[in-house]
Amino acid sequence: MKDKPKNKYVTCKINFKKRFDYMQQHSGEHLLSGAIFTLFNGNNKGFHLGKNYVTIDIDIEHMDENMIKRIENVVNKYIYRDQPIRTYMVSKEQSKKFPLRKQIDVNNIRIVQALNMDCCACCGTHVSRTGEIGILKILKVEKYKKMTRIYFKCGNRALMDFQQKHQIITNLSKNFSVEICDIEERINFEKDQIQKLLTENKNMKKILAKNEVKNILENNTSNIILKGYDNKKFEEIKLIASILSEDKLKKNILIFYSTLDKRILFINNSNQEINCGKLFKDNIKDFNGKGGGNAQQAQGIFPNNNDIEKFSNFLYSSVIQK
Repeated sequence: MKDKPKNKYVTCKINFKKRFDYMQQHSGEHLLSGAIFTLFNGNNKGFHLGKNYVTIDIDIEHMDENMIKRIENVVNKYIYRDQPIRTYMVSKEQSKKFPLRKQIDVNNIRIVQALNMDCCACCGTHVSRTGEIGILKILKVEKYKKMTRIYFKCGNRALMDFQQKHQIITNLSKNFSVEICDIEERINFEKDQIQKLLTENKNMKKILAKNEVKNILENNTSNIILKGYDNKKFEEIKLIASILSEDKLKKNILIFYSTLDKRILFINNSNQEINCGKLFKDNIKDFNGKGGGNAQQAQGIFPNNNDIEKFSNFLYSSVIQK
């Protein structure tokens, strides 16, 4: 131990806030497991009590929303009964008299029981009555190794989770100037509007790209096209290049780069024997760049515009010499 006590006798104190939190979560897990076992004959195959979340793994591969809601309602009814949670130390033979979810093949068994709710062998800490759990809220479920993993919170954790999420909802209500019950409808409306704008933007970019292609073809007599853009992102450049490449009759070699993104695109649509990927692999590091590709196409990225311009000119010189 790092801080080993110097004295033979010391006074220890339990961090009861932390202990009670664990007691709430653990006791809630028992009632949750008991409800699932009673309702659907599902068995708890794993339990994790962490700082931020609690999970159990149930040997039911698929659990739908109706099942989860029914389980949650039953568990909280158990909590509202405010009945005692009792513990017993019994022998293996005596344990057979209890309605255990799972029989344990050991001697001297500690049993934790909430009458008509749950009963199982356990050595953990628990609240004294179900009402002390406060509330249990299932947060989400997911598939896990052909089972269902359930995330939940109890007591004060559930309260803090609700407070946090309620604050988020309240802020959204203010930002959208709608009642809380109308937030989802408003967000769906805004989502549709954004999608329409994105579609319009995409179509506009295609129009601009086609105009740029027309301009390139009108102003270039060579099949080797070197062009740098200071006002276009790399995705826009790729769109221009793809439109140029659609015309199979145009046997072009494209060297396009964006100073905005410091990225370069090199495409060989010609009959010349040029391996774009190999040319990048053998030379791009000499210009402080990174990248690669295949025989027909390659792309790279550079730390500054000076390097990308030098590499573009190098590619042009390499191609024009062939």
